[in-house]
Amino acid sequence: MRILARFVSRTVLRLAVLAALVVAAFMALSGVVDALPAPADLWTRATTVAEPSRPSGDTTPAVVTRVIDGDTIVVSTDTDPDLTVRLLGIDTPEVRKPHTPVQPCGPQASDRTRTLASAGTAVRLEYDATQDHTDRYGRALAYVWIGDTMLNHTLVAEGWARTYVYNHQPGRHADALAAAQRDAQAARAGVWGQCPR
Repeated sequence: MRILARFVSRTVLRLAVLAALVVAAFMALSGVVDALPAPADLWTRATTVAEPSRPSGDTTPAVVTRVIDGDTIVVSTDTDPDLTVRLLGIDTPEVRKPHTPVQPCGPQASDRTRTLASAGTAVRLEYDATQDHTDRYGRALAYVWIGDTMLNHTLVAEGWARTYVYNHQPGRHADALAAAQRDAQAARAGVWGQCPR
């Protein structure tokens, strides 16, 4: 009987200690979880932090006629009714490159650009004095502004594009684009975590 009483006493003591440890662990984890930003906070940061400076006064008005893919659009200007524009400072996953399979997030990036810059959208093209005005394919290289919002920046901030620096020569908005990419990575947005591999 004494052995049984001692066994029950030890078991109750062990269970009480285990229960206390579980409660302490739960309370500690609750504090950690409460300190973490909510997913909505991460999304807000990814889309609002590090806004690029406003475009220089020297911009070219244009109207979008079509979207080729996530980082290439066609616009009409006063001097060129069919100008192909490659969004400067960014790169989206491929969907149309010859001999290259469609890359993860490519269709989503293209769809997002089509949503933001649909046919008929009025835009302003900002060229960058530190960069070439055209690439080797003859496409204009520009930041594309829709109102006060830069399309290039929005695509990076939402995770649909990565920053791209050609020939180790950062452009005028490189710092803002890089900061937006860091936030998109932290939020695991778009190419940083939401697309199938």
